[in-house]
Amino acid sequence: MINYMFTSQVKRSGLVLLAVIFLQGCGGERTTPYSPNTSSSSSSAVSVTTQVITQATTVFGVLDHSDKRLQVLRNENDFFEITNGYVNFNLDSQDFTSGQVVLLDLGEQDSCKQHLDFNSLRAEEAGDDSVKVVVTYRERAATSGTCTSVLSRPFYLYYVQSRGTLIFEESIL
Repeated sequence: MINYMFTSQVKRSGLVLLAVIFLQGCGGERTTPYSPNTSSSSSSAVSVTTQVITQATTVFGVLDHSDKRLQVLRNENDFFEITNGYVNFNLDSQDFTSGQVVLLDLGEQDSCKQHLDFNSLRAEEAGDDSVKVVVTYRERAATSGTCTSVLSRPFYLYYVQSRGTLIFEESIL
């Protein structure tokens, strides 16, 4: 009976020892804890040049949508066809051989109601043939009390100097 108890305790101790050795090896070489929510690449990412083409709070024409949208214009025909509904003047031609245009249309907004205000747009390399475009907004609360409603339709046209696939990330500050 003593031999049986001794051997089962030795077996159990051996299993515990093996488990400890196994677990010790998992991530043991890591000096900083793994955190999937933080991105180490954003601090070392190469910035991609962006430039504002134009911006306004009202559109010139009647558009077939009233909602917020992000749209990528990859050629000159699309650029002029789509921007003609937004502006009533001739925009400078863009170099579509080395870049593309981002249209950020915030949609119809009522100054008295809750809405998003555009804050910034930046771009950075995100791989061999892709660019991450980060768009940030500020949330505006609805106006309490008496408010005179003003309708607007803010939009922004940005030139992104890359022909890579654009990947969008939006955040609210």
